[in-house]
Parts: sequence; structure tokens; C-alpha cells
Amino acid sequence: MSGNTETSVMDQILDRAIEQNPHSKELLKAFGPIIARQRQLVNSINLPKLDYSSIDKVKLRAGVSVIEQINLFAPDDPLTEIALSLTEAVKEALPKLAGELDRLSDLIQKDKLCLADYFATQPGDENKTMARWGNDLKISPSNMSFLLSLIERVLLERRAREATAALGEFAWEKGYCPVCGEFPSIALIEEDGGKRFLYCSSCGQEWRYTRVICPYCEKEAPKEMDYFYVENKTQESAFVCDQCKKYLVTLYRAGRLHVRDMDISAIALVHMDMIMQDKGYEPMTACPWNILK
Repeated sequence: MSGNTETSVMDQILDRAIEQNPHSKELLKAFGPIIARQRQLVNSINLPKLDYSSIDKVKLRAGVSVIEQINLFAPDDPLTEIALSLTEAVKEALPKLAGELDRLSDLIQKDKLCLADYFATQPGDENKTMARWGNDLKISPSNMSFLLSLIERVLLERRAREATAALGEFAWEKGYCPVCGEFPSIALIEEDGGKRFLYCSSCGQEWRYTRVICPYCEKEAPKEMDYFYVENKTQESAFVCDQCKKYLVTLYRAGRLHVRDMDISAIALVHMDMIMQDKGYEPMTACPWNILK
């Protein structure tokens, strides 16, 4: 798919989301260009090849995600190229951040900010790298964390595609992502058959999961779990679990008439995030658009 075609499709998706959820217009307009640039990079960037042959399907069935079995970040990933492209998209979408992003771009280009240091850290040590950058380079932790999450999404989405293509069919029975291990940001329920699919905002992976178990704490109910609906919005809801106090925004889909981007869909449902957080529930995973307090 060419870049122009990708942009045209994303514009259509955004326009439809704004028409259906005008209250989310500003958020959609802010994140739309960023998500569009991420999709372009996922489809076009040249990444070093990884060997997926060591992924064990038996471990997958037991709940050991792909990222726990192999490193999905390579030392020679084109981090600078991805970062500079994304900073331009963020500046376009969020002009108030332009000054800080120009400074970040300058530090990256001059090798004063080595992104590879962050992606080479051991799990759990990322905050130490962020703290060092904050102390040495006086970088805003929130802005740097935002940019890193955008870069990570590009790399993980491409690696998710490659890993699942290499694996073929495999069994997965957990509520967290089989590729990157993160919890879902949104669910989609097919009205024809009632199947529930979970979607990961960290890598774009989608997987089927039963409707009678909470993806987060695995509480099982004899009947379907509770769903909260807004009046006159029967296609939109939030799954809620009273054991772990987590919620998951959820869409119902009848047919496949329109192309859908699940990140755009999640942003369009931010009103559900506001309602559920006001009721004392927390999202299953934190996204830039659903942390409201």
C-alpha cells in the first residue's frame, strides 16, 4: 500500500470516527497524524531480520509471550530515523510541544541522546535510563516517555507481524498480549457469533479471548461479565470487573463494511474512559489518551 493510499484510508477512518463521536474530535485530530505516521513507518521502514525459530509454541500455550522468549529489539534498529520521523508528526499534531521536540531531535542527531541505551536495558531498568537522561540532559520525563512509546510501537508492531507469520497458528489463552505481554486497550465483539477479540495498543496484536473471564485478573463468572452502556449507544460499552476494578472499552461490530483502526476506535471512546474512571475503575493498560487524572 502506497503512502498516499495509507493517508487517504486513515483520513476516512478519522473523519468517520469524528462524525460518530464528535466529543472526541480534538483528541482524534491530535493523535490521528501521529498514528498515521506510525502506520507508514511500520509498512516502509527497513528493519534487521530476527530469528523467530526459537519461539516455543508449548511455552506460548502456557502463557509465555513472544517477548519473554526472544528479544524483539535489535542493536541496529534504525532508532534515529524512526524517532526523527515521529517527532515531526508529533510537532504537526501537538504544536505546543514543538520546542521540546526540536531539542530532543537535536540531541538525538548529535548522539547526545542514545536511544539504543533505553532499548538495550534489562526489563525493569528503563526508569534508570530515563532518570539519567533527566539529570544529565534536563529532558522532560513525560515528553521523552511519550516519544519512546511511539518508537516502541513501530518496532513492536512490525515484529508482531513477523513473529505471528513465522509461527502460523498457535494456542493462546491469556488476557495479555501473546507478543509483547501488555494488557489490551480495547475489545471488539463480533455481533455475528459473539466472539470477543482483544487488541494491544503496544504492538497492534489482536487475539480471541473468552467473554466470561476477565482478561486482567482471570476471574470467571457463570454468566457473561458486566458491561456498562451509555444510553442510545448500543455499539459502545465498557467491560467491568468488580474483583480487580479494571475496565476495558468495548465495541460491537455487525459486518465489516468499513475499515477500522483500533487505536482510533479506542480514542473515540474516551467518554467511556471518563465515565468508568469517575466510577472508580482503572483501564487495563495505560495509553496516552486514557490517563485522565
